[in-house]
Amino acid sequence: MKRRAAIHRLLSMAIAIAVPAVAYAVNDRFDMEFIVLGAVIGLAYWYWGPSWPPL
Repeated sequence: MKRRAAIHRLLSMAIAIAVPAVAYAVNDRFDMEFIVLGAVIGLAYWYWGPSWPPL
């Protein structure tokens, strides 16, 4: 169970970092809304995880 929790945390952090990174790759600048969006999506994945049904 510990390994599964660690993978879950790692995936949520990767999502939180990937959203602003992709936005930077597309726009060549950092915007605050993409940083916040990545943080919100990463936090939502951490909180609900893969057990929550997709929208």
